[in-house]
Amino acid sequence: MIFAIFLTVFFGFMMFYSIVFVSRNLVRYIFVISYASAVYFVWNPDSTTVIANYFGVGRGLDFIFLLLFLAVINGIIFSVTHLSQHHHSLTKLARHISIVEARIPPA
Repeated sequence: MIFAIFLTVFFGFMMFYSIVFVSRNLVRYIFVISYASAVYFVWNPDSTTVIANYFGVGRGLDFIFLLLFLAVINGIIFSVTHLSQHHHSLTKLARHISIVEARIPPA
């Protein structure tokens, strides 16, 4: 019971944080729905087993772990893609500055 209250407070704080600080509306709505469903599943853990059985997974916790694994892999892929684009634009900027500020050595 204490852990359920702790998780409810934590997910509520994260929901508030995403409402206040996430600037893109679609991402904000996805976060709010995810945290609200997490609070629901904290207080109704048997419903995860029903959903897991529908998808052919034995236990609800296993299903949650699979979803968490997919979310982490997806986040890693998005982060690597963003970092690669950042490095590419930084390289283009450095090349442009080098060309603009190039000087011919005195003869």
